[in-house]
Amino acid sequence: MNFMLLRPGMRRASYLYLVVGIMQAFYLPFTSIVFRDRGVSFEAIGLVGAINSILALAAAPIWGHLGDATLGRVATFRIAIFATAIGVFAFAAGPVAGIPGSMLAAFAGAGIVPLLDAIGMERLAEVKGNWGTLRAVTSASYAATGLVSGVLVVAGGAFLVGPLYGAGALIVLMGTLGLRVTHRRHRVVSEDELEAERSELAGGNAEIAVAGDWRDRFGTVSLAFAQSPKLLSFLLLSLLVNLGAGIFYSYGALRIQEVGGNAAMVTLSAAISAAVEIPFFLIGGAVALRFGMRAVYSIGLFALGLCCFGYAFNFSPFALSAMRGLVGVGYACTLLGSVLTVRAIVPLQLQATGQALFQAVSFGLAISVSSIVGGVIYGEIGAFPVFVLGGAILIGSVPFAWRILRVDAAPTTI
Repeated sequence: MNFMLLRPGMRRASYLYLVVGIMQAFYLPFTSIVFRDRGVSFEAIGLVGAINSILALAAAPIWGHLGDATLGRVATFRIAIFATAIGVFAFAAGPVAGIPGSMLAAFAGAGIVPLLDAIGMERLAEVKGNWGTLRAVTSASYAATGLVSGVLVVAGGAFLVGPLYGAGALIVLMGTLGLRVTHRRHRVVSEDELEAERSELAGGNAEIAVAGDWRDRFGTVSLAFAQSPKLLSFLLLSLLVNLGAGIFYSYGALRIQEVGGNAAMVTLSAAISAAVEIPFFLIGGAVALRFGMRAVYSIGLFALGLCCFGYAFNFSPFALSAMRGLVGVGYACTLLGSVLTVRAIVPLQLQATGQALFQAVSFGLAISVSSIVGGVIYGEIGAFPVFVLGGAILIGSVPFAWRILRVDAAPTTI
């Protein structure tokens, strides 16, 4: 990638982004196809996906608050990893088709990515590094591991998902030993000290930097909105976009299975997508600096929309897997644009909360709606209207993204 990842302040963060990609590749590609193999209907899969998304929606702000205000980001990250591993074990073991385990994994897993990004952003701020390069590490490890995980699950069955994910989680937890991030120690201060501290800080960030003020209550979500006037409009855009993208995320793997593919073909498609993400994460920051965040985001919307339209037709499993490379372009561009937009509009001290709100709306609320609606349409009518609807929402979101994402990319964080 580049030597930024090997700097003393970045080595641990780089390691975590690497091993999280490995860990996730042993679970995320398999959820819907394992449910289908266990006899769960399309409608029921959609309902389970919706419930899991609602759980993630509820959980993400909680994880963000725990990381920003209560336990600290590293301790909260460890708890999220451990709890998710328990959920994945229960999913793989298969009681009630693995549905309760998937619910626990959804609730706990909602904290992993925003907390990891908050830790990574803090490190990047210290070394003036590139988030796209850091995130490309996860894509690379996910792509490489996905090729192996599909073969293993086809050979050994869905039960292997549990121990494989657990081993990855253990490696992640080992990487957090000795990890430290900046955390302001709570102490009681006088009103004069509070006023003096406020006067030294940039106006809009005063409240969040006062020790003993906001950390004593569940107020980081409210503060994020109060300190970030553009946050609400961005989250509404994310909701709209992921109503469309959620259709693909929920049913893309099932579509490959429907036309004759197996678990290995599904993980091949995921590996192709993740591999394509890498160069776009690497160059996306430079494109954002040159043309603006909305240009990067709009490219992603077009790519995701085109892929959705392609999945509406009865191509071969290999053709659909190859077509998923467009999702790599779309996911990288929209995620890069989203994470860096949150970084630009939300104060650094509230990054875990800001990133968690983005995750909750995008992969919680939006996915819950698209899972239910998509499952009903898929089960009753078929794949064509489902994926056409997803593509239309994505392409139709471009004008809104162009208007809302008038945010300059910060060169020290991309």
